[in-house]
Amino acid sequence: MLFNKTIWKSIFVIYILLLLNFVVIKFDGNINHLIDTIRTNYTRGPGINVVPFRTIETYISDMDYSVAFINILGNIIPFIPLGFLIPIVFPSQSNIIKTMTNCLLMICSIEILQLIFFLGSCDIDDVILNQISCVIGFILFIIYRNVFKEV
Repeated sequence: MLFNKTIWKSIFVIYILLLLNFVVIKFDGNINHLIDTIRTNYTRGPGINVVPFRTIETYISDMDYSVAFINILGNIIPFIPLGFLIPIVFPSQSNIIKTMTNCLLMICSIEILQLIFFLGSCDIDDVILNQISCVIGFILFIIYRNVFKEV
């Protein structure tokens, strides 16, 4: 066994805390920046996009490919571990349907938290990209399980 269950659970808890800090709260060490973000979002009102690919299309149509690329990577990379860790930490959830359902619930919770606490917008494009990254993470889990014969 590469790691025991306790280590995997510890990694999962640390990952979730980091995810909440950097994705939901977006805390970069500057409390004033966080307060300004909340004030700005509160003043502007709720940012909600329920039209798939609208945000990505906006970036691409403005020919701001660097912003689109950063947005896409920023929504994919942080969630790959979620699709990998859920089936390891919760073996009863190790089939793709259960793992993806749990990932989707977590992703939607994050989007709603951002909206409720004025920490960001609630964007279906983020949900789509985050879910794709969970699929990537699950594929890595399958590879890991086959190579190390674990779980």
